[in-house]
Amino acid sequence: MRAGDIVPADALLLSATAFTANEAALTGEPYPVEKQPGLVTGLTAGEASNAVFRGAVAQTGEVIALVVSTGAATLFGAAASALAQAEEISPYQRDLRAYGLLTARLTIALVLVVFAAHLAFGRPILQSLLFAVALAVGLTPELLPMITTVTLLRGALRMARRKVIVKRLASIHDLGAMTVLCTDKTGTLTSAEISLAQSLDASGLANPRPSRLAPSRPSWAATAARSTPP
Repeated sequence: MRAGDIVPADALLLSATAFTANEAALTGEPYPVEKQPGLVTGLTAGEASNAVFRGAVAQTGEVIALVVSTGAATLFGAAASALAQAEEISPYQRDLRAYGLLTARLTIALVLVVFAAHLAFGRPILQSLLFAVALAVGLTPELLPMITTVTLLRGALRMARRKVIVKRLASIHDLGAMTVLCTDKTGTLTSAEISLAQSLDASGLANPRPSRLAPSRPSWAATAARSTPP
C-alpha cells in the first residue's frame, strides 16, 4: 500500500518506508500514526503500531503487510456489526412503559370494582358495563405520549439555542438524570487544529520573538507535504 490507499483489511506489517496512516475511523484521532514492523505493542488499534486496520487511510510512504482478517472479522467490521444491533431501551423509556402498565392495571381493577358494585346494587348489566367502559376511557392517559414528546421537544429547542444537537428526544431525560458524565476527548469533540498559545525564550519566560522567527509550519509538515503525491 502507498500514500492515498484505503486499507482493505487488518494486516501485520512486514516492511515499511516512512509509512503513516490516519486511523480516525477507528480511534477518533485525526492525526496520522507512524507504523513500523515489529513486536505487538498493544491490543487496540491505537496501540498496535506494527499493524494496519481496515478503514484506515495511508498518509505517507509505503508498506508491505500480511493480511490476517477480512470483512466482518476486522475491527472495522466488528464496529459496524455493533452499530447494526438493536438499541437498548433507555431508563426514561423503561420508566414511561412501567408507568403506562401501572396505569392500565389500576384502570382495569377500578373498572372491575365499579362494575361489580353496580351489579351489587341491582343496576342493569348493560348500563353498568357502559358506565365501566366510559370510566376506563376517561382514566386512560391518551395524551401522555404527546405531552412527553412536546415537553422533550421544548427542551431540545432550548438546547439547540446553546448549540447542542439532540438526535434522540429520550436522551434528554437520561442526560439530565446523570450525576457523572465520562466522555472521550478525541476528534469528535475537538476541531483537530493545532494553534500556538504562547512562545517561550531560553529561560522559560513568555517571549513573542521565537514565534516570529519560527517558520509558518513545522518542518515535519513540510516534509509530509512534499512526500505526499497529488
